[in-house]
Amino acid sequence: MLNTYSEQYPLVSAFMWSTITVGVYLLSLIVFRLLGRRPAFHPMIFCIAMLAVVLFYTGVTVESYQGDTSLLTWLLGPATVALAVPLYSQIRSIRGNGLGIMLPILIGGAVAPILALAGLYFVPLDSDVKLSLLTKSITSPLAIETSQHIGGIPGLAVVIVIFTGIVGAVFGSITYRIFRVTSPQAQGLALGTVAHAIGTAQGFQMSQKIGAFATIGLCINGVLTAIILPIIFFLIS
Repeated sequence: MLNTYSEQYPLVSAFMWSTITVGVYLLSLIVFRLLGRRPAFHPMIFCIAMLAVVLFYTGVTVESYQGDTSLLTWLLGPATVALAVPLYSQIRSIRGNGLGIMLPILIGGAVAPILALAGLYFVPLDSDVKLSLLTKSITSPLAIETSQHIGGIPGLAVVIVIFTGIVGAVFGSITYRIFRVTSPQAQGLALGTVAHAIGTAQGFQMSQKIGAFATIGLCINGVLTAIILPIIFFLIS
């Protein structure tokens, strides 16, 4: 019924579902803060779960929901560009630690997709599904475009990106405690390189400096992956 309503009144439906999405996320953020900002209660987990329940009981298809919230999807691009502001705040540190910053990002950006493919080597999946995993550690707008160029599935790539980000945000702090990683630069670069935008948001929850370095990892790894992967597949295809 709501799908028909969406077709008859597209602007009203788009406004309604965009408002519901933002409202659910704000509610998830409040829950996250009330529970002590623990990574296990990351707002993305609650937000996705609650939206899934709402869509199920209203009978709205995922395709219809995606169409109604396309504006929010489009805003991912400008939001990613806006991360240049905290990036600029650490420009002096970046200049003084160029190699120390670039090397872990390059290694992390290369290891992440390799480990993903290695883990699925013996699993009988279609090639386009496996190719979608290669973009798992770059932010959604770049993952969509990159997966299209290398023969992956953009929709699946986005799901994998979100899942990777949530896992990184949830287990990042735990991993730092286990291995006694105390450097904010190292923590931030790891979160941004492996867990992209969601990891970067978690970095800002930890401290402004960690968030700034996570932005560096997110931007550099995302751009390099988006450029290099299509070139590699063009050369070997």
